[in-house]
Order: sequence, then C-alpha cells, then structure tokens
Amino acid sequence: MTVRVLNIKVVIIGDGRVGKTSLVQRYMGYGFNPQYLRTIGANFYSRRFDYEDERIGKLAIQLIVWDLAGQPYFNEVREQYYRGAKVAIAVFDVTCEESFKNIKNWINEFWKNIGEKYPIVLVGNKIDLRETMEGLSPEKGKELAEKYSQELGLEIPYIETSAKTGENVEKVFQYAVKLVLDYLIRKLEK
Repeated sequence: MTVRVLNIKVVIIGDGRVGKTSLVQRYMGYGFNPQYLRTIGANFYSRRFDYEDERIGKLAIQLIVWDLAGQPYFNEVREQYYRGAKVAIAVFDVTCEESFKNIKNWINEFWKNIGEKYPIVLVGNKIDLRETMEGLSPEKGKELAEKYSQELGLEIPYIETSAKTGENVEKVFQYAVKLVLDYLIRKLEK
C-alpha cells in the first residue's frame, strides 16, 4: 500500500525573544536551551510523521518549519521565507504585552507575503513565567483568535504553551497540520 506524502511548510512568526526557536526545538526533540540565541534570517527544521484523517485516509506528513527572525532589521529578508507556506504559527510572550500588540502586524505580514489568507495558530508562550511575573490573561489571546476566526470563516485556535516545560508544544503543530488539511479540503469542495 502506497502512502501519500504531503509536504507542509509552516512559518513560525512573532517578535524576537518570544520563544519561537525554543518552541520549534522542543517540538523537534532537542529539548529546551535557557540561553537566548537570536535567529539570523531564518532557520528551518523538518519532521516526518504518519497522519490519518477520516476524509482523506492515511498520509505521511513532511512538516517543514521555518523559524523566522523577529527583529525589525530582518524585515526585508523575511519576505522570501514566506513563499510556499500554508500555515503560520504566530507567537507572543504572555509576559510581554508589546509582543501581543505586535502579533496583528505579524499576521498581516504573513498574509501580505503569501497573497492569500491561509490559516494561523495563535500561541501565547512562556506560561511557566506567570507564576513569577505578571502576564496577559488567557482571555486576551482567546478574544484575538475569535476575531480572526470570524474574519477567515475557519477556526483559529489559541494555545498557551511553555517551551521550557513542553506544555502544549506538540498540540500547536498538530493544530497547524489539521488547519492546513481543513483549509485545502474546503478549497477543493468549492
């Protein structure tokens, strides 16, 4: 039996220092590094796994994750890294309101560079720091996700994570795959 392979390019976007690289590295099985290492331009990672969907059967998913630099001086080079992406994981730091405010700009940048409103997963990272620092309430993220869900006509999930503890990290990428499949199937049915 031949299993179909579906390549899915994901971009992980958001301000610098929100934990994008830590999330990807945790998902890829590299663990957590407490040292901040600034991404220069972009890094990419790949993971292949089996996936089953009742609508289309068994697939092998080749997930290609592009971790984009969040610092403003990388604005010009980021454009090229968006090409071919089918979903974005938009990350903010729950202890940094500025990164939450900027997430709208990141989502708009993604849609502008793709030329279509592909789905996003909204992620509030660093929930492990809420015990020692004041942070945004989960309701803020949920409200923003609902706003985008209504605009797109498809569910935009909001997931809170900790790259440090690994909480909900796997779930973020599972949602990303599900959203891409839902989006593509919906387009085929039209």
